[in-house]
Amino acid sequence: MEIKILKNGYKMKDAYERLVKRSKHFTIENMDLLFYPYLLIEYDIDFGRRLEKLNERVIVMADMFRGGYSFARSRGSFARMEVEEETVMPVKMDRRKAIKEGPRTVYGEIMRKKKVLRTPDIEYIDDEVVYKPFYIVECTNEEGETFHILFDAVTGDFSLLNA
Repeated sequence: MEIKILKNGYKMKDAYERLVKRSKHFTIENMDLLFYPYLLIEYDIDFGRRLEKLNERVIVMADMFRGGYSFARSRGSFARMEVEEETVMPVKMDRRKAIKEGPRTVYGEIMRKKKVLRTPDIEYIDDEVVYKPFYIVECTNEEGETFHILFDAVTGDFSLLNA
C-alpha cells in the first residue's frame, strides 16, 4: 500500500548507533519499522481587523490511533512510500470527529500563548492523513530480560515501551 509519510531524519542504522552509544547495558536484538497515523488539519484563525496581526494559519495534528491533539510547528516534509500493510497502525478515530474537535486545541493554545481574551473565528481549511515512522527496538538487558524501545525516526527521540 502507498502512504504519505513525514520524512525521517533517522534511518535504521542511525537509530541503532544512537541507542548503542546511550547504554552499554543492553544489546539490540531486532528493529522493526512502524508507521503511525496522524491527521494534519489546517485552520485559519481570524481575530478580526482590530487584532489583524494575530490572524494566522495553524496546523493541528490529530493522533488517529489514540485520539490526542497537538500543534505542529511546521507543515513538515513528506514523501510517498510503498509499505507493507502490516507495518501501518490502523486508523481508529473518525476523520470528521477529528476535524470537528480540532478547534478546541486551537482555542486552548491561542488563549495560552497569545494571552488574548477575545475568541477568534476558526475556519477549517484542509486536512490529510500522514504517517510518522517509528522503530520498535527489541533489546535484551544484562540479566537476559527482553524490553522494547520506541524510537521516533523523525526527531530521534526514544522512550521505553515496557520493562
